[in-house]
Amino acid sequence: MSEEIPRLFEEDPSCRNCNSIMVRNQTHGNANGNENRWFYKCRRRECRGIVFDDYEGIREGNPPCDCDEFSRVQREQGRDYVFRCARGECEFVQVY
Repeated sequence: MSEEIPRLFEEDPSCRNCNSIMVRNQTHGNANGNENRWFYKCRRRECRGIVFDDYEGIREGNPPCDCDEFSRVQREQGRDYVFRCARGECEFVQVY
């Protein structure tokens, strides 16, 4: 029996870019090692807002983000590892 992965959000979050309610999805093949992770994406196709719905990369000792929430370390295309707001509520970015 597989364990349910703890969710970061209790309710569907609003997109910080356009304030639309986001939709929960699951990744498939991914070059950054994010296969089968749950995430939210903006309903508006042109917006492209996204935030993961798990605790991957959230560790004690990560710097706090600009909205005083916890940050998540993640690998991004074209960059090395960076810290971002784990809930996607602010534009915090810090190179790891």
